[in-house]
Amino acid sequence: MIQRMQQSLIYLIFWVIVFAATGLFAQEKSLIEVQSEVDTSTITIGDRINYSITIDRDKDLRIMKPGEGLNLGMFEIKDYKFHDPLEKDGRLIEKYEFNISVYDTGKFTIPPFPIAYFPVDTSQQYKIIEAPAIDIYVQSVISGDDARELKDIKFPLAIPFNYFFWISMAVVIILVAVIAYLGYLLWKRRKEKGYIFSPPPPPRPAHEVALEALEQLFQSNLLDEKQFKEFFSRLSDIIRAYLEGRYFFDALEETTREIMADAKKHVENNDLLSDLKNILELSDLIKFAKYIPEDKEIDTAIEQSLNFVNVTKLIYEVVPENGLDEETQAEEGTLISAGTEDTEDLTENKK
Repeated sequence: MIQRMQQSLIYLIFWVIVFAATGLFAQEKSLIEVQSEVDTSTITIGDRINYSITIDRDKDLRIMKPGEGLNLGMFEIKDYKFHDPLEKDGRLIEKYEFNISVYDTGKFTIPPFPIAYFPVDTSQQYKIIEAPAIDIYVQSVISGDDARELKDIKFPLAIPFNYFFWISMAVVIILVAVIAYLGYLLWKRRKEKGYIFSPPPPPRPAHEVALEALEQLFQSNLLDEKQFKEFFSRLSDIIRAYLEGRYFFDALEETTREIMADAKKHVENNDLLSDLKNILELSDLIKFAKYIPEDKEIDTAIEQSLNFVNVTKLIYEVVPENGLDEETQAEEGTLISAGTEDTEDLTENKK
């Protein structure tokens, strides 16, 4: 009887210990649960596997979460996605997904991943719970009849001759060469003759340009409006441009003294030189010294400018062949000095 009671007591103590241990385990399990899963456990080389870790824990439990640099053994992480925590019945459910692959055949194991957690928020000592390991089987892409010995690489196929392509290239090269040659001929013609297709019209004689500009100036209202500076500035520029076109020196860029020095090399008539000097000096006085000219000075300057252009102008005339000797006929034309027939007409128009 006593022996039976002792055995019953021993059984009672054993079951108390078992129930106590089971209660502690259940309490610990209720704090955190970790699961791992894959969408497939059998793949071929290079195929990708969706591997996920799910953490179901008390919302107040402090853990160390897995990061992007997860160590998955032989598996290479191609992509990952961390879902936002989902709260349910006072618990947090967190899911971490990894897209992984392996480049060899055989059996491989995704190692268990440890999750560290702190049973008490103020505790500095943590416990470890692991996501279960998962076995993956990687098969070769060669199966069945293809599993026999691999054959050597075949020789490359010969590319047929593309006649259309090469004929097109030849035509393009010929066209480019022809265009380049024509461009060279046009450039050479322009360099030698100064034009490409037809010669430019000959420049107008300097005296025609000057007389036309003088006529427009004299018909303006500048003198009536007492704008003497503007009038004589334009008059000086017209005479300077005429000297430059007639005698080919830079009259527009020179001073009055420099113009007179160059004019003496070309004009021998002292009266004409005196008229030219009077026009330029009077224009300088009015432009720079604000001199107010008298009517007689204005009329004199107008008459002198017309006379100077008409007397010194050049006219190109073709000499008729009849009655001339061979030497004269061989000449293309003769440059002659004109008279002063137009001077009086323009002066009368001004008056």
